Amino acid sequence: MDRIPSPPADGHPDRFLRCQEAMDDVVAAVALAGVDAGWTPEEVAAALVEPADNLMLSELANRDLDRDLAGLRSGRA
Repeated sequence: MDRIPSPPADGHPDRFLRCQEAMDDVVAAVALAGVDAGWTPEEVAAALVEPADNLMLSELANRDLDRDLAGLRSGRA
């Protein structure tokens, strides 16, 4: 696997697009491996959605937990 490029600076107008582009080859390789193993392209595409969604949900939960813990530590909760 090629090295994933570093992101542009925070606030860059195309930062999210650049992230998508950086992940594209990796995701395509995983999808192709699934199809090569015998899964249909539709099955592979659907299977990639749930882990991505779970990753986002866990990131949001961790962010909220960090915020809540910081509030408790500072006595603002």
